[in-house]
Amino acid sequence: MQNTRSLRVVLALAFVLNLTWANLFAFAPGLVERLYGLPLLDGLHAYLALSRAAAFLLLAVVSLLAFLRPVGFRAMTVVLLLAYFCFFLVDVIVLVRGQMTFGALLPEMVAFVLLVAGLVRFVPVVQNNVVKEDKSIISQNEIAPSQRNGS
Repeated sequence: MQNTRSLRVVLALAFVLNLTWANLFAFAPGLVERLYGLPLLDGLHAYLALSRAAAFLLLAVVSLLAFLRPVGFRAMTVVLLLAYFCFFLVDVIVLVRGQMTFGALLPEMVAFVLLVAGLVRFVPVVQNNVVKEDKSIISQNEIAPSQRNGS
């Protein structure tokens, strides 16, 4: 059994951050406006903020499930890794287009990089059992009962 304590710490942090971001986007749009320096102008912006909240809520659930069984739900850890990497790429694209300032995006970009690094470092590795094909060695279970007693 692998030691998954470090991975569980990263997944717990991911759960807390995702839940925090989901609450911010869903219930505190005024705070989101101040943090990002962009006003939520109309219904479409509010809809997109709620969509981002739903995405973060989904990631919080995935990180909680992966926290509960890190080795069994290894695929969920990989999904979290890909999601944070994609969010980081979105931030880079927004910066390149000049749509937001670097200072507004820096905290979440650092969080995404640290989460990705932690998940990559501590993701459980599945080791395949090596099967030797040595036919000269036969275990006692493979010998018929009549042959064991010498008859």
